[in-house]
Amino acid sequence: MSFLTRLLLLVTLALVPICALEVWNQIDLRRQRSDEIHEHAQQLLSLLGGEQQRLVEGVRQMLELLAETTSAQTLDAAGCQALLTRTAMRIPDYLTVNLTGGDGVILCSTNPLLRGRTVADRMHVRSALESGGFTVGEFIRQRYDDKPAMPFGLPIRRTGEDGRTIGVVTALIDLGWLERYLSEHLLPDNAALMIADGNGIVLAHAPARPGAVGTALPPRFRPLLDADAVGTAQLMGIDGVERVFAYVPLSAGVRHIFVAIGIDHDAAMSGIDDALTRSLVWIAATLLLGLLAAFLIARRHIYQPVAALISATERWRAGDRSAHVGAVDGPEMSRLGLAFDGLVEDLGRQMQAKEEASAALRASEERSRALVENAPHMMWVNRPDGTLEYVNAAFRAYTGRMTDEENRMGDLHPEDVERIQAVRRAAIAAGAAHAYELRLRRADGAYRWHLSRTHPIHHGGRIVAWFGGAVDIHDIHRARDAAEEAGRSKSRFLAAASHDLRQPMQSILLFAEVLRPHLGDGPGLDALGRLQHGLEILKGLLDGLLDISRLDAGIVAPQFEEFRVSDLLRSLDDAYAPVAHGKGLGWRVQPCHAAIRSDRVLLGRMLRNLVENAIRYTDSGGVSVECSVEAGRLLIGVHDTGRGIPDDQIDRVFEELYQVENPERDRNQGLGLGLAIVRRLSDLLDHPVTVSSHPGQGSLFSIAVPLATEACACVPSSGEAAPVEMAPAPPEREGRRLAVVVDDDPIVLAGMESLLHAWKFDVITADSTDLAVERLTLDGRRPDILVVDYRLRDKRIGTEAILRIWDMHDADIPGLIVTGEIGTEPQNDALTHGFDLLHKPVTPRSLAAALGRRLATAEGEARIPVADTAEPPSATL
Repeated sequence: MSFLTRLLLLVTLALVPICALEVWNQIDLRRQRSDEIHEHAQQLLSLLGGEQQRLVEGVRQMLELLAETTSAQTLDAAGCQALLTRTAMRIPDYLTVNLTGGDGVILCSTNPLLRGRTVADRMHVRSALESGGFTVGEFIRQRYDDKPAMPFGLPIRRTGEDGRTIGVVTALIDLGWLERYLSEHLLPDNAALMIADGNGIVLAHAPARPGAVGTALPPRFRPLLDADAVGTAQLMGIDGVERVFAYVPLSAGVRHIFVAIGIDHDAAMSGIDDALTRSLVWIAATLLLGLLAAFLIARRHIYQPVAALISATERWRAGDRSAHVGAVDGPEMSRLGLAFDGLVEDLGRQMQAKEEASAALRASEERSRALVENAPHMMWVNRPDGTLEYVNAAFRAYTGRMTDEENRMGDLHPEDVERIQAVRRAAIAAGAAHAYELRLRRADGAYRWHLSRTHPIHHGGRIVAWFGGAVDIHDIHRARDAAEEAGRSKSRFLAAASHDLRQPMQSILLFAEVLRPHLGDGPGLDALGRLQHGLEILKGLLDGLLDISRLDAGIVAPQFEEFRVSDLLRSLDDAYAPVAHGKGLGWRVQPCHAAIRSDRVLLGRMLRNLVENAIRYTDSGGVSVECSVEAGRLLIGVHDTGRGIPDDQIDRVFEELYQVENPERDRNQGLGLGLAIVRRLSDLLDHPVTVSSHPGQGSLFSIAVPLATEACACVPSSGEAAPVEMAPAPPEREGRRLAVVVDDDPIVLAGMESLLHAWKFDVITADSTDLAVERLTLDGRRPDILVVDYRLRDKRIGTEAILRIWDMHDADIPGLIVTGEIGTEPQNDALTHGFDLLHKPVTPRSLAAALGRRLATAEGEARIPVADTAEPPSATL
């Protein structure tokens, strides 16, 4: 768009609001005039409409007087005729009055010729008889002269008690007279008066319009006839003229009569329309004259000086450094021309300096490129947008080809391409240096690992290039992979060997307990106690080492669910209150009913390890478990008043086999694995653990657990049931309890059978589910408890054995799974079916506690001890 065009557009934009304002004023005047026409029509209607009401009211009063005369009350035809003959002399000749009996036959009339005729079929007669009130009829033609008339009717009621209707007195107004009467009124020029009945038949029109009376109004008048109130409307009249009508609908004024007065809209608006036309012509002329003046002035004083500036600029761009403008028309333009000349001189000097700087930069770039090209390591340079500009000789020698932007990803291992592109896109968008390991293809087709680093080069506050290099780390990478694989292999070996290590340990524990009844008081029983104590220490060490190996190997998979923390706190209270009290310590568990999301078993293991440490290292005072909500998480804290931990050793207590103030490795102070397991479970569950401790004052270990997303109503898990404290001796009962034991290890099976016999159980043993069902069928009794190993021969599991025995008897028989399995399948089955779950090796005390608890639940007793032993629950994953 040229400068002159823009100037004219600016002038147009300045004039358009003024013109628009004037047009709006004229339109507003026209609207006001239209409103005045509507108001004028309503005023005429109020003046002329009243006369119609007075006319109808006069007719009604006359008919009421006639209906009350003696002749009408007695239907005396002769007396009535005499009365109407006298009445005819006093009323106008346009009015005809008749009196009929109940059968519709005229008894008397102001026109004697009508006597004896029947009008029973006339609508106004029937309506008066049916409604019992004054009626304005519809358009009719009189039968004796075919003149149009507007009828009225009033029923004659017998005066007296019955008040029944005995006849009708009617009146007919000659519509020809009515039209003449209306035409005699002085109406404004271009105004018209119209009266119609309830059916829209024209009764009168002024000024008189031949053929209008008796015709139906067009359908466009129907909304006016049916309106609820007096109003105005603009529409085409019956004379073809657009009019503004003020009207009285059928439901207002005189019922069943429509009155309307219309004013010629175009004639009334002609003056204001002429003024609007003249105004628009004046506005258009003003706009055109303004544009013409602006064009002439701009062309002389603006366009020509600007053209001179443009011409000088084009000459300067073409290489004519001598191009100048000088002084032009007007002081402002002269200053602009002189400023342009000064700018040209400054640009000339700057261009010369820039050319010299560019030459120096090209020389520097050539030196830098030579350095990159001859560097012994693989290097490359990318453009500011990250696309490849060139690679050096070392890179070309390694790949054996000329790499460019089109084929650069062909140098990478296909498995690395997507990862590298994602890193590059993010780094280039952020303008940040980036590094990654990748495999580059050598000229012989072999891929070797390289470490690639790329850095941005900034100049003048922006990135002008990217410089990168790659170093061969293939041998380092292989050594690191080998070391990591060795560590994983070790962990996998320990995790996979847990079952084989736990089985013989389980047998030793069981048989050691079986020896107890066979030893009397003395050295033998004391030696057995020391043996069992050593076995328990060995069991704890084995459990800790295997658990750590399973966590390191990634075998443990958390099973997240939403449950109430009170389930775990109740287990801790039941299990460790006796232990704390036995050591003379105070014990308190703060009630908490918050719902959390975690793995019930693994979180319970973390809390048990922390509580056991707190009790072990607290000599006086007490231990408490507390809860609080902070930042959308539940903080479960284990607080003790024990020895405390020095600040420089807080991080080390989470290392394997590390213990504060126990350099001699006294096993009575634990094994140093509990907190290491807590740290690994914390990372696995994403439950941060924090420590606050002061030497000599105690410690506070806190676990941050996510709150449940919704309110949850959970029940305690059967797989994490609360441990019980055992009574000194089992109660006697009639008959021995029957236990079914299923285990594919003969030594464990024999040890379990001997131990249960010692605890006064009858025992059915089997190494498979089928054999257990067969022997139980032959026995015929209902078992009291089922103790099964989880992993049996032929890829079958102990869950099947419990379910099949339930099918034989009922599902109320308690089931207990004792397994060396380290996966999550036993936990899931226990939670699903309501079994108890113990991990091998299980001490006799833990087994007795589990049996007593399950039998108490099944037999409805408060608690059934099975053996005279008690200990905290076994803490295995």
